[in-house]
Amino acid sequence: MAGFVHIIVGMLILCFHNARNASTVSTDQSSMTKEQRVTTLERTIHGLQTQNQQLVDCVMNISSDYFETVKCAKSIVTAGLSFGRAVMFYAQLSHTLSNVAVEQGVVFDTVVTNVGDCYSGHTGAFTCCKSGTYFFSWTIDTSAAQRVNTELMMNSSSIATNRAGDQNYHATGSMSAVIHLHIGDEVWIRVKYRHPATSYIRGEKTSSFTGFLIH
Repeated sequence: MAGFVHIIVGMLILCFHNARNASTVSTDQSSMTKEQRVTTLERTIHGLQTQNQQLVDCVMNISSDYFETVKCAKSIVTAGLSFGRAVMFYAQLSHTLSNVAVEQGVVFDTVVTNVGDCYSGHTGAFTCCKSGTYFFSWTIDTSAAQRVNTELMMNSSSIATNRAGDQNYHATGSMSAVIHLHIGDEVWIRVKYRHPATSYIRGEKTSSFTGFLIH
């Protein structure tokens, strides 16, 4: 039982530490708009609520299964160490996008990893929740005799272009970029060019979008 007590005490200390430091997730809040501050606070509250619920679940099951309790405790510790610090995501396109249009946003809807909860599988946009330098990379899969160029957008600016397509075979194209972001900046992928007009982007986990905070 003493081991359980140490586990719970450690989790409580971790949660208290995160709650006390939640306001320091951003180092440049003075330059944020009111809407951006609200968004940041909402993400912070959501993260703390998630950790709190995980802690409650562990406490409720503390006397039932030792190994499950230890496993749960480890997951909370891992989340606590990354909360407010690490930011990373990886998302895939679950279905084929037919007849894509120029300037159409590509929504990678299957979210595999989303540490920091800054990427939306509904809009396809990554909204910066912690200022810093980020790495982004995306892959587009097209069918034979089709060409689809996509671009990485930061707010209203085009940062990098990815070309995918081949005359005779299915083909994928990948591109990467390293950019500095401030809280509230949005990064997403959109179609820049396609030929013919009936071109499509293949899903089935062959088209993806990923990014993470470097520093």
